[in-house]
Amino acid sequence: MPRRGLLSVGALLVGAWAGMDAAGDLTSEALFVEARGQVHASSIVETPRGALLVAWYENGDPTGTGPFEGQDLDKRQDVRISGARRAPGATQWSRPFVLADTADLPDNNPALGIDSGGRLWLIHATLLGVPEKAWGSALTRALVSTDFERDGTPRWDASHTIVPKPPGFTSAVAQAAEQVRIGPGRTTEVAARANRMLATTADPYARHLGWMPRTHPLVLADGTLLVPLANENVNMAAMALAHDGGARWTFSAAVPTAGVIQPSVIRLPDGTLQAYFRDARGTGRVARSTSTDQGRTWSAATPTDLPNPSGGIEAIVLRSGAVAVVHNDQTGRERDRLSIALSTDGGRTWPVRKVIVHVAGERFDYPSVIQARDGRVHVTFSDNLKTIRHVSFPEAWVSTP
Repeated sequence: MPRRGLLSVGALLVGAWAGMDAAGDLTSEALFVEARGQVHASSIVETPRGALLVAWYENGDPTGTGPFEGQDLDKRQDVRISGARRAPGATQWSRPFVLADTADLPDNNPALGIDSGGRLWLIHATLLGVPEKAWGSALTRALVSTDFERDGTPRWDASHTIVPKPPGFTSAVAQAAEQVRIGPGRTTEVAARANRMLATTADPYARHLGWMPRTHPLVLADGTLLVPLANENVNMAAMALAHDGGARWTFSAAVPTAGVIQPSVIRLPDGTLQAYFRDARGTGRVARSTSTDQGRTWSAATPTDLPNPSGGIEAIVLRSGAVAVVHNDQTGRERDRLSIALSTDGGRTWPVRKVIVHVAGERFDYPSVIQARDGRVHVTFSDNLKTIRHVSFPEAWVSTP
């Protein structure tokens, strides 16, 4: 019990939080228990040598004083990206260490990935405009390492500043704004939102900043690294494409739908790409878009039947070929239930759904999911904004009643 002593009372009442479920399939653990301010938005990868590495952002000063006092904790200047490692064969996580910390500016939304050359990428946002502006002032950045299979912070070999310029972006925003204006549920506020989108296209800072990462990058068949992004000034998504290890960058056309953010991109067995989105337009559903040209262009996003309370989601293709989406299985504002859904028909239907955790009134959100080489599925998520929780289970557990 001492390792869980600082976790919320509600979480302690859940049997799975004791470390393993009754069947012995699902394991659960907190990465740390000491106070680290507000802790959120994790990302997990398995390294080439079989270690697990997790990143998250945290507010380094839990006292709530100092510069930007009164601002949201996740936008204060001491917000940094930290991480922890679990070595191959180990049962304990390392002590947290700092991965990235821009002086006097908050770093948010880390996304980890391993590229085709076996290099570690850390993609994240640095908020330039706080406290007056927040997510809309995000500058997208990436760090790359060849020396990360060791204790502590990786040695970063390269860095990239990513300023997306999706082709035809101004026209895409204008068309999406018009769809918002003439779409169902027209109100004065809806019209004002459409006007704000149009005004954004005249502001070069709003077009080039505000691009937030959240989910894993995807390695394409030719080795290109696809980085999912969304511009939170207009709530529209596009993909950054890193060619030749980041020596050259291009950008996809925007997904031609407003109100979809934090895309998670997967590749189906036939090579088709799908992007799944957090809802930011009030449908209460995870949305999906498709690309048949390796992420260069995308179809309009359409709602799935997966509930979403405008919370983070992530999708992967499992070894079996099934598509898995981890999401808050709710349509209100609550994020106290986190579930995994499976589709065996390319995302058309989701007949298998399993609750990972549900404690009324608690908060479990912003999942990151991978399937390790041994077949186990690993999910990390924010546990009441106080710690990062790691659960793992075999794929068969999802289908077990």
